[in-house]
Amino acid sequence: MATELCDAGQLWGNRMTQSNDLTRQRHWEKMADESIDKFSTSLWRCFCDQLYLRFLNEWTGDRRFRAALKTDLFDEVVGDGLAEWLLSASDRVEGIDLVSTIAQQAARRHPGLVARQADVRCLDAYPVDHFDLVVSNSTLDHFADASDLAVAIAELSRVLMPNGLLFIALDNPQNPIVNVRNRCSSSSEGNSQLIPYFMGHTVSQAELCRMVETTGLIVERSDHLMHVPRVLFLHASKIFSPELRSGQALLGLMHAFEVLNYLPTRFLTGHYSAVLARKPN
Repeated sequence: MATELCDAGQLWGNRMTQSNDLTRQRHWEKMADESIDKFSTSLWRCFCDQLYLRFLNEWTGDRRFRAALKTDLFDEVVGDGLAEWLLSASDRVEGIDLVSTIAQQAARRHPGLVARQADVRCLDAYPVDHFDLVVSNSTLDHFADASDLAVAIAELSRVLMPNGLLFIALDNPQNPIVNVRNRCSSSSEGNSQLIPYFMGHTVSQAELCRMVETTGLIVERSDHLMHVPRVLFLHASKIFSPELRSGQALLGLMHAFEVLNYLPTRFLTGHYSAVLARKPN
């Protein structure tokens, strides 16, 4: 009888998980169908891309990669994203997104990118030791359950080649603004005008390093990034174009805030935590 109750409880838990996953997927599909234009703010996207590229160029150096994987292709649809850099640094680049239309649009915008619909928690399409670079920026912080984050990191570690590099960036919960925003997102299920998309569970930089090391990877670099007052400059960037001198001036001012990363308070001002890890031979 106890076994039957246990099995029933597990079955109910699995059904609830599947239902939640389906709800989340429909949420992102709706975002893709209705809200792409809202997030296509060229100057802000330019700033985000440049910020990530600065870290990737510094942390990976001039290394050439055989095969790279980009998780979440939303940035490659609403802006330039990182696809072109990956294509220039790798012999082959693949990308995944939970929403098939996002994957298709990203592939059209970036010839050479092989894109497919997939869940980062289950990369069955890829064998063990398949990529020598995996870039996952702001992908793993949209899960409702903390355990999903660990599962996704384990999957990314599995498909990484020996001596391959894994770059992860997550929302920084130690930033008070990010913390409040994510709590509001959880309560509104991403359906409010203020926070139109769901922000999930995230962890501190120290916890992210620990989770990555649990999979057997070696953390080589870690840092915080995006110290600019996000809400203020996100709205300001809607007024200016990056092609204009005024837009370039605003872009320079936004980058100037990264000097805050040299202060002891960087863990409070950085919107994201970033980690670079290597799979040992």
